[in-house]
Amino acid sequence: MNRSQKSEVRNQKSEVRLLFRSISPQRHREHGVSRSFFLCVSLCSPCLRGFVLFLASYFLLLAFVLPPPLSAGAFSLAELDLGAGCGIMESARLEILQALAGATSVEPEFAAKKIKLSDTALFDEPFLALSCAGAPESLDYGELRALRLYLISGGTLFVNDASGRRRSPFAAWLKRTMELVLPENGFQPVAKDHSLLKSFFIISAPGGRFNLEKEPAAIEYSGRYAVIFSRNDLAGVWPKDSIGRYVYEIPAAGRRHSGKKLTLNILIYALTGSYKQDAVHQPYIMQRLRQLDAGASP
Repeated sequence: MNRSQKSEVRNQKSEVRLLFRSISPQRHREHGVSRSFFLCVSLCSPCLRGFVLFLASYFLLLAFVLPPPLSAGAFSLAELDLGAGCGIMESARLEILQALAGATSVEPEFAAKKIKLSDTALFDEPFLALSCAGAPESLDYGELRALRLYLISGGTLFVNDASGRRRSPFAAWLKRTMELVLPENGFQPVAKDHSLLKSFFIISAPGGRFNLEKEPAAIEYSGRYAVIFSRNDLAGVWPKDSIGRYVYEIPAAGRRHSGKKLTLNILIYALTGSYKQDAVHQPYIMQRLRQLDAGASP
C-alpha cells in the first residue's frame, strides 16, 4: 500500500469517527434526542415504508379501479331499449323533465339515454321507462335474468302502452314477460290509498291519452312497486310540435292534466318511495305546470 492509499484510508477513518461523534449520546442529549430514537426509526422504517405503499395502493384503487360516485341530483329519464316500435318521443321526454325541474328540486339530465338489458350501465339507473305500441321480441335468458336482478335490487320500471288497444299485443307480451321475471306476484290495480297516488299530487283520476283503465297496474316486490304499468298512454299527453302545439288531441277535458300529474307522481314515487304522501305543494305545482304549458322556462 503506497502513501497516497494510506492517506486515503486515514481520511476515511477520520470521517467515520466524526460521523459517530456527531451522533454520540452526548450530542443527542445536547439536542434533546436520545439514541433510542434513532434505534426506533431504524427498526420501524420498513414498517413505515410498507404503510406508505399501502396508502398509495389504496388511493390508486380509488382513483382508477372503482367507479365514480353517482351524481346525487342528476336524474335522467332513461329508456329501456328493446328495439323498433318502442320509445318515448323526444319532445315528450323533454317536456316531462322540464315539468319535473320546474315543479320539484330534482335536477334533471336532459341528454337522451337508452339502455339495453345487456349494458352494465343498467344498474346505474334507479328508474327506467319502456313505452311501446307493439310487442317487442321475446327476451332471452340473459335479458330476463338481468331485468329480474335490476328490479329486485331496487330499480323501478315504468311501462307505458301507447297502442290504445284493449287487446293490446304489447300488454300481452308484458304479462308473459313479467311472469318469467317476477313470478312471485302478478299485476294488480294500484290501491286508491297507495302512496303512488299521493307521492306528489292527490290523484283522483288517472288521465292519459286513452281511457282504457281507471287506475294503473303494478307489481309489488319487497313492499314497493317495482313495475308500474299504464294502458292509457301517459307519455302521449306530453309531446309538442315545433311551434308548441300538442301532437295528440285529447277530447276529454282534464285527461291531459291528470295524465301529467300521474306521470310526475310515478317519477317521484320511484325516487322517494312512500316518503311524500301529502298535498302541501300541490297549489304551487299546479301553478308551475300551467306556466310551463304557457311556454315559461323551467
